[in-house]
Amino acid sequence: MWTACAVVLAGIEHFLPLPLPWIRLGLANGVALLILWENDFPSALLVNLLRVIIVAALFGTWSSPALLLSLTSGVVAVAVMAAARRLGGEKIGLIGVSVCGAWFHIATQFLLVDWLFVHEKAVMTLAGPSLIAAVISGVMIGWLAAKLRQRLPRALLLTP
Repeated sequence: MWTACAVVLAGIEHFLPLPLPWIRLGLANGVALLILWENDFPSALLVNLLRVIIVAALFGTWSSPALLLSLTSGVVAVAVMAAARRLGGEKIGLIGVSVCGAWFHIATQFLLVDWLFVHEKAVMTLAGPSLIAAVISGVMIGWLAAKLRQRLPRALLLTP
């Protein structure tokens, strides 16, 4: 159910205008954040990985570098959010955990692009604005996740 929600959100986001040509808000990552907060790392990771694979199949990025970037940055983001949840938990809340995940998601993508595909310093000049956008996005997604968490029954957030 949560993977389907993440796929739908990613699909909706696919058709929204982008604030920067390579930046998306990350609505589907909010699903992984909620699952991580209420359940555990493996559940959140599974939802995120399945979402990336299904979206790649639906939107034709299955054989492109975008799949590698999405899978890798998705794993890193969920792992960082899990670490932030464990270390900071209630002190930094959903918003802080979300910001950590968003920042590392974008940072991972830039590092991979630089390491594997484009070895031009000009690409890294885009990292600064992208990381600022990631922090803003992380705040927004964390806030939305916190609001959803307040409104959804806890039993609905628990995965079997």
